[in-house]
Amino acid sequence: MLQDIPKSVDIEFDPDPAQDNDTVLCFDGRKLLSRLQDNKAVLPKLSQLDSSCKLVFAFKADGIRYFLCLEKASADGFSFEPLGSFRYVTADTDQYAIITGYHYYCFHSENKFCAKCGAKLEHSPHKRCMVCTCCGKEVYPTIAPAIILGIIDEDTDSILLTRYAGREYKKYALVAGFIEMGESAEMAAKREAMEETGLDIEDIEFFGTQPWGMAQNLLIGYFAKVRGSREIHRDTEELSEALWVKREDVPAQPGGASLTSEMMWAFRSSQR
Repeated sequence: MLQDIPKSVDIEFDPDPAQDNDTVLCFDGRKLLSRLQDNKAVLPKLSQLDSSCKLVFAFKADGIRYFLCLEKASADGFSFEPLGSFRYVTADTDQYAIITGYHYYCFHSENKFCAKCGAKLEHSPHKRCMVCTCCGKEVYPTIAPAIILGIIDEDTDSILLTRYAGREYKKYALVAGFIEMGESAEMAAKREAMEETGLDIEDIEFFGTQPWGMAQNLLIGYFAKVRGSREIHRDTEELSEALWVKREDVPAQPGGASLTSEMMWAFRSSQR
């Protein structure tokens, strides 16, 4: 999965200024200044940017220091590519950095003023947070917990696959949703199964977790067994499709970047 790509990740804040050989993440909405080469993402170094810009340290992965650019930048030979295209590039440290860095970009773009007093926020020089210039309130990156759920019908050796409605991701997925206030992850799994598909579930079994910067999530994966009726009552606002798929027909391969693809492969390969 995505978090397993780098051999080492160091998220401790580094106050040292960026150097010419450090890698820069320059986002513009859901686009990234980059170059696609041999199905790999290539990111600019600081020395390759056409002009100076405001940078803040993001993290270090596999010894590479990544900085977030807080202004729109340009670099010769690079262009702004859609963020979604980086889901399918060859897995390497830069792919991890792009998806994780987008989380950090959203934090900065969505937190410019203090929610308590309305004054301007500025990045702390000592740690990864924004600080109010008036009241001193500290604001840290928000992480939204969400569940991914593989619902299994043991009688037919099938799993429920879905397609999202109205989203850029068009491939098969699993039932998913945010954990609401006052819920455990298991409670959210039961609720999402009923809301999206009308199915009741039991024997909820934990599979794994994953940070997913595309939506600022921490994903929590479960498998569960369907209980009672197998008839699907799809939430048409959330899903464009929901269907039972036999184990041997699940469109999955090993080595996927996402928790969803890893869970689909676990079922396809009889690990679940």
